[in-house]
Amino acid sequence: MAEMQNIFGYICLNHSLSNLSISLIYFFWTPLMILVLPRSSFIHYFNAKIGQIGLLFWYISIYCHVFICINRFIAVYFPLKYNSFFSSVKTKIILIVLWIVAILHIIPYCFSTCDFYFDPDTYLFTFADTNCSYILGNVIDFRLTTIYVIMTISIDFLICVKLVLRFKKVINRNEIKRVKKKTTLSPFAVNKTMFKFTAIRKPTRKSQFKDTVTTGGSSYKPTLKTKFFFQAFCQNIIFLLEILSFYVFSTYFTTKMGIMVFTSCAWILCHILDGFCLMMFNKEIRRTITRCELYHN
Repeated sequence: MAEMQNIFGYICLNHSLSNLSISLIYFFWTPLMILVLPRSSFIHYFNAKIGQIGLLFWYISIYCHVFICINRFIAVYFPLKYNSFFSSVKTKIILIVLWIVAILHIIPYCFSTCDFYFDPDTYLFTFADTNCSYILGNVIDFRLTTIYVIMTISIDFLICVKLVLRFKKVINRNEIKRVKKKTTLSPFAVNKTMFKFTAIRKPTRKSQFKDTVTTGGSSYKPTLKTKFFFQAFCQNIIFLLEILSFYVFSTYFTTKMGIMVFTSCAWILCHILDGFCLMMFNKEIRRTITRCELYHN
């Protein structure tokens, strides 16, 4: 997909990978824990490692959101410096740093007193009842991810302001051109049009064709930037609601089903809607999915 062959597309690819991985954990591992697997120390150990992997992809999702927001901010505010900021080498470095930081986040969960696992009795992923897990979950995970999401929403607000100002500037420029065209129209314009059909039509030069293509491309780029902005903004809102649901809204419920809806269901719904946003805002992804469906049929 040519539209996604850039730093933005590569980050979205990693983001989609994290969404898919968390969804697979929910769809395959949680039913096994509830219906099939016995309660044993080995299963609990393996369960904690699955939770650790889930947290790894959760942090990858968060950092992908942060980098996507920074990417859009530079594209809108510093378009001439965009290629220097996000060269091929820097793109690889950014992706490597993204994975390294996410891995550093889950290293404390290697210790037995810092578990994050799926509880088949309450139907939710939970932190162990220890001081280590409390600090990692309710202090570091909640506050850090909330700060990241608020930061990305603030950046999105600045991007929105810039896009609105740019849109108004284009509207005013077009209005000025329209007024100038009316004022410079001569009274003999009608007589000139009588000889329009007798004049020899000059062939279009390649330079004129290139100008037309360039103009079309330049008018396309702002539209693309606006589309990517709305995509990132919707994804950030989804993640903010998920964090609030997991750590705040769920505390107002005491029933098992109520807690499950605002924790486990909210988490998996967040990643499903996140992937849905990526598909809806990218025409080439929708086209690829449609081609795959037609090929299988």
